[in-house]
Amino acid sequence: MNVDEALAVTSTASTTQADSTAQPQRCEIPCVHCGLPTVCSSADDPTRVFCCGGCRQAYELIHGWGLDDYYAIRDRSGGSAGVFAKADASRYDCFDDDQYLGASAPRRGSDGSLSTELSVSGLHCAACAWLIENVAGRTRGWHLARVKLNRHTVQVVFDPEQIKLSEIAHLIGKLGYTLSPLTTEPVDRFRQENRRLLMQIAVAGFCAANAMWIAIALYAGDASGVASEHRLFLRIAAAVLGIATVAFPGRTFFVSALAALRNWTPHMDLPVALGLSVGTIVGLVNAISGSGEVYFDSLAMLVFLLLIGRWIQFRQQHRAASAVDLLLRITPQHARLVDEDSADAPSRWVMVNSLAAGQVIRVNVSESIPVDGRIVDGETMVDRSLLTGESVPVEASVGDGVTAGTVNLSRPITVRVEAIGSDSRIGRVMESVEAAMAQRTPIVQLADRIGGVFVIVVTLLAVIAFAAWARHGIDLATAHATSLLIVACPCALALATPLAIAVSLGRAAKRKILIRDGDVLQQLSGRGTVWFDKTGTLTEGRPRAELVDGPVEALRLAAAIERECCHPIADAILREADRLDLAPPPQVDAIELSTGGISGRCEGRRVDVGNETFLRRRGVVPSREILDQTQRCLENQTTPVIVAIDGLAIAVLAIADPVKRDAKATVDRIRRAGWGVGILSGDHRELVDKVSRRVGIDPQNALGGLSPEDKLKRVTTDGVGPVVMIGDGANDAAALAAADVGIAVRGGAEVSLQAAPVFVASGMLESVADLMDASRRTNHLIRTTFAVSLAYNVIAVVLAILGFISPLVAAVLMPISSVSVLSLTLAWPTFADHAE
Repeated sequence: MNVDEALAVTSTASTTQADSTAQPQRCEIPCVHCGLPTVCSSADDPTRVFCCGGCRQAYELIHGWGLDDYYAIRDRSGGSAGVFAKADASRYDCFDDDQYLGASAPRRGSDGSLSTELSVSGLHCAACAWLIENVAGRTRGWHLARVKLNRHTVQVVFDPEQIKLSEIAHLIGKLGYTLSPLTTEPVDRFRQENRRLLMQIAVAGFCAANAMWIAIALYAGDASGVASEHRLFLRIAAAVLGIATVAFPGRTFFVSALAALRNWTPHMDLPVALGLSVGTIVGLVNAISGSGEVYFDSLAMLVFLLLIGRWIQFRQQHRAASAVDLLLRITPQHARLVDEDSADAPSRWVMVNSLAAGQVIRVNVSESIPVDGRIVDGETMVDRSLLTGESVPVEASVGDGVTAGTVNLSRPITVRVEAIGSDSRIGRVMESVEAAMAQRTPIVQLADRIGGVFVIVVTLLAVIAFAAWARHGIDLATAHATSLLIVACPCALALATPLAIAVSLGRAAKRKILIRDGDVLQQLSGRGTVWFDKTGTLTEGRPRAELVDGPVEALRLAAAIERECCHPIADAILREADRLDLAPPPQVDAIELSTGGISGRCEGRRVDVGNETFLRRRGVVPSREILDQTQRCLENQTTPVIVAIDGLAIAVLAIADPVKRDAKATVDRIRRAGWGVGILSGDHRELVDKVSRRVGIDPQNALGGLSPEDKLKRVTTDGVGPVVMIGDGANDAAALAAADVGIAVRGGAEVSLQAAPVFVASGMLESVADLMDASRRTNHLIRTTFAVSLAYNVIAVVLAILGFISPLVAAVLMPISSVSVLSLTLAWPTFADHAE
C-alpha cells in the first residue's frame, strides 16, 4: 500500500445530514480512539464514538491497515492515543530539505536506502511505538521504523525512489504524532558512560559467579576432604578473581573514598572501600599461607550488586537530564528569515540558533513562534496557554511583543527578533527547571547526614576492635576487624529506604501512577500545601461546544467557516459538527478574521460567528431571545458564541471547559488529610473563581492571572510544610520541578510530564489522593524497615567486637538483614486492599 492509497482509506462514506431542527439527546461516552470525554446522540453507535473528526480519521486509517491490535496493546500498557493534530500535507515539504533537517539529515546506505532519526511527539506508551513500527511494513518504500520511547525518537529507513520523507512525516501526522528534526546530535557522553558501567557490571558478574563456584568447592572440601595442592590452587584462583573484581570494576569505590578523604567528607563508599581493602589483604594472605578463610566470593558479589545500584542511579539521573532536551523541543528549531532589503525575495528556512537580534522572520497561521520579538507587520490572535496557561487567546498587532513557544492562530505576522534560546522567556523557564532539578531534597540531605555518621562510627569501631584484640595476636585482631566491616556493611541500612520505595512505586504503577523519584513518597506523607493548575487539571482542558438554541443548520454553516481558523473555540465547534455528522458545504470563501469572531460566505449566504460585540460591528443586532440565551450561558459559566446568517442572529452555541468529574471529591479528600488546597492559574481571575467554587476551594486561595515566574515564586516561597504542585501544561514546568512534589496529569505537554516526578497516567485526580494515602503507609514502612536494619547492624557490630562472629560467619550474616528487610517490605500493605 502506497501513501496515496493509505490516505484514501481515511475518506469516509457519504454523511447523513442531521435534521435542521432536531436537538440531540446528550450523554457522556469516551472517544474510541483517544479516550477523551465526548458527547453522543442517541442515534450514534456507542461502540464507535469520536470526540472529533481527527480521531475518526486516525481510527479509520488504523482499521483500514488491519492494525486494530493497537488498541488492545494500548489498553494493556495504560497509555492513550495521541492527540490528533491537523495534518496539512504541505507543511511536511520541508522534510525533504537537508538544511532543514540539520542533525537528522538522512544518510545513504550501501543498498541505496536512506536512514534518519527524528524526534516524535505524542508518544504515550508501547502501543504508540507498535503502531508506528507496523505502519512501516504496510507502506511501500518504507523499510523500517524503530521507536525509542525513552528518547522520544524514531529511526526511519526508506527508499527515496518510492517514497519521500515528507510523505512519511505526513502519514505519521495523520495518526496523531508529530515528527521534527533532532535538536542535537545523540549524546555520546551518556552512551560511553553507560557502556562503561555495563562493562564493569559484566566483569564483576563474571568474576562473582566463578568465585562463588570456587567457594562452594572449598566449603565442600572442608566437609569431605581435598588434597592440599588442590586446595591451594582453588584459594589462589579465588584470590585472582577477587583481586580482579576489586581492582577493576570495584575501583570506582576506591576513587570515591579517596576523594572523601581528601575533602574530609564522610561518604558511604568509605567503609565499603575499607572493607574491600581489609578483606582483600586478609584473604590474599590466607590464600597464600593456606590457613584461614578467604572472602573473595563475598567481596566479588558485593562489588557486583553495588555496581548494579550505581547503574540504576545513573539511568535515573540521565532521565532527569533528558527533561531539559524535551524542553528544548517546545519551541521550533527553524524559522523563516525575511530579507528586509528585498521585499520580493522569498523567505528561507534557517536554524533558530543562527538568528541574531534585529533580524526579521515570518510566522504563518498555526505555527509556533520560535523567538521572543515584536510584531512589525500584521495582526493576529496568539495562544499563550503553553507559557501562561490562559485558555482564551489574546490579540496581538504591530508593536506588541510575542514570546517563543506561543502559537499564531489567525493571520501571518512578521516579527523582529529580540531574544532566542536561553535568552528568551521560555529559555529562562528552562533554566529554572534545571536549577530546581539540581536542588537536593530534604530526604536526600538527611540520608547524607545519617550516612556520614554511620561511616564515622563504623570506621572508629573497626579501629577499636582491632586495638582491643591486638594483644591476642595480629591475625585475630585483623579477623575481628574484618568481620565487623563485613557484617556492618551499609548494604542493609542503605537498602531499607530504597527497597520500601521501590515496592511502593511498583504498586503505584499498577494503578497507573508513574513515579520518577521515590522521595515524593516521603514528602506526600506529611502535611503542607497543594496547588492545582486549572486548565487541563481541574478542568478537562479541551473546550466543548453545545448548540443551546437555534437550528442545527446554523451549526453546520458555522463549522464550515471555522475550518479556516486555528482557534480552540473553532476546534470545539468543528468537533461538535463532526459528532453530529454534519456535511460541510462544498465551497467557502471571503473568509475574514477579526477580534471576537470570523465571517465568510458559503452556499451564497453570509455567515458571522462570534461574540455580541463582534456581531454588532458587523451590523447584526441580536434579538431579545438570543440575548437571553447568551445571558443564560454566562450564568452557567460557559462562553456564548452567536451565529448569524445573512445579518440575522439565529443560534447560540455554549463553549465550556467542564470541570473533571472527580475534581471536587479529590479536593475534599486532600483537605480532610490535613493539606491546604489552592489554585495557581494563568487564566483570568473570574474563570478561576468560578472553578474554585465548583470544586470547593476557598476563592481567597484561588489565584489567577499568574505567569510561570509568578507560579514558581509562589511554590518556592510558600509556608510551612511540603508544597505540592499539580499541573497539566508546559507553562507549569518550572513550578512542577521546583515544588517539593510535582504531579503532572494526563493530557499535559510532554515537557511537564517529564519535569514532574509524578505522572498520573490514568488521568483521574482521585489517584492523587490515593497516592497521598499510600505515601503515609510507605513512610511508616520505611521507619519500620530502617529500625529493623539498624537494630540488626547494632547487634551484629556488638557481636563482632566481642569476637562471637568470625569473617566466615560475617559473610553469611551480611545478606540476612537484606532478606529480612525484603520480606517485611513485600508483606507490608501500602495501598488499600481494594487498590492492590
